[in-house]
Amino acid sequence: MSAITEFGYYQAKRVLATGTHAQVWEASGPPGDVALKVAKTDADRAHLLREADLLDRCRHPNVARILDRDPTGKWIATGLAPSTLREHLSTHTGFAEIARVGAALCDALTAVHNAELVHGDVKPNNVLLSAKGWPILIDFGVATRAGEERRGFRGTLGFVAPEVLRGEAPTYRTDLYGLGAVLYSAITDRPPFVAPDPAALTYLPLVSLPAPPVQFRTDVPAELQRIVLALLAREPSRRPSLAEVKAEITTAAASAPATPIIGMGTEREELRRAVVGAADGEPRVVVLYGPAGSGRRTLISEAVEYARREGLPYLRPTDPKAALAQLRSERTPSVMVLRSQPASRRLAQAILDDGLPTLLLLHADRPAADLQARAVVQITPSPLGARDVEQLVCALGAPVDQAEDWWREGFGLPLAVVGRIRRALREASGGAFDPAILPAESRRVLDAVRAQGTVLVAALAERLQLGEHTLLDAAEVLFAEGVVVVDENGDALRAV
Repeated sequence: MSAITEFGYYQAKRVLATGTHAQVWEASGPPGDVALKVAKTDADRAHLLREADLLDRCRHPNVARILDRDPTGKWIATGLAPSTLREHLSTHTGFAEIARVGAALCDALTAVHNAELVHGDVKPNNVLLSAKGWPILIDFGVATRAGEERRGFRGTLGFVAPEVLRGEAPTYRTDLYGLGAVLYSAITDRPPFVAPDPAALTYLPLVSLPAPPVQFRTDVPAELQRIVLALLAREPSRRPSLAEVKAEITTAAASAPATPIIGMGTEREELRRAVVGAADGEPRVVVLYGPAGSGRRTLISEAVEYARREGLPYLRPTDPKAALAQLRSERTPSVMVLRSQPASRRLAQAILDDGLPTLLLLHADRPAADLQARAVVQITPSPLGARDVEQLVCALGAPVDQAEDWWREGFGLPLAVVGRIRRALREASGGAFDPAILPAESRRVLDAVRAQGTVLVAALAERLQLGEHTLLDAAEVLFAEGVVVVDENGDALRAV
């Protein structure tokens, strides 16, 4: 391509990107190859002049550097990086590399904030990699000075922080959310929120929470996931500082994998929305019902974790009446878990009637027909599909050729399938069964059955003060582990 005179000494080669106010070209000139950002119109020159001034205030090896500029704002030239973050991570794999890039971005953003600037559009496309593999933060087109007033939405849907969607001015903590979005995308190869209709991205971050990365990649280190989700907290004050992230991220990338999250995507999304509703000061009651081993307890545990991450304290009520009195006196968002029974459902109705900002999770055998309100969500876990079980088998390191058998034997019930996988792994390694892996209630049932050898279900339920359905729920993992079986008459349990 021939030289374009309005670019001064620079010869443009190809378009790299197009934005609202400028187009970015790969070009060559006196400094060598550069990224040449060219104003689209004369009216856009002020934006380039402003961006150049902001970049001059922030000089750091991990931040784009101005090499040359047109004094009228027609163009600015910065260093040309050979690859994008996505391209780099496609060839430099592993969580250690993601952590290295993340730590360097912490340095870049620290320099930006020390210059009293807010980048405002931290996203994967604004992170390039130098020839030596160092991340470079680019595009200060929507950057602001700390505390500066601004009008209109600026940022990128899918990566912008919730407070910006609410119309608030961006702050340093807005860039923390952007860092979390970059790390989330680096791990999962997708943004924190995805929707077929782009308009949905204007409200999804306000009504829901990002799914844990392990839902899309089963080998995610647990501590790395914790850091990423903390950065993506809806409330800015709950996001960790750049110093905290940099201090922890390398070690976090080497931590043990998080517990796999497989299947039940719709149910998990409903729970995240219920958590957000309660955190925003609204009453939310969720009835989780279904057969033994269907995954109710797993979903409840995840919901409690979501709630805690959003700052909701976990209340352990001694009885529903005492819980109601506490909720009425404090009137601050909290989360509770109760077995579905008449007293707890009366509590649920009172929470709804009084508009108390609470997330109440009811563990149930069947839907609560006596609770009818918009704020009540009735969820029954859907069984795992054959492909879900195959993914779970791979995540746990078991022989994939047995996945379909385990799926059929366990009827797609998560607890039954996982128990069978663990049992196969234990038998293959010659290891012994360890009761410590069991939930506390399941250990109680196992101890009672072992004490008698064989015991009627009705008698055991009475002795342990459990409903028969609750007893069988707790025993499901024992069946899957092969340590307890149902006798041939179907009314008694026998220790193996």
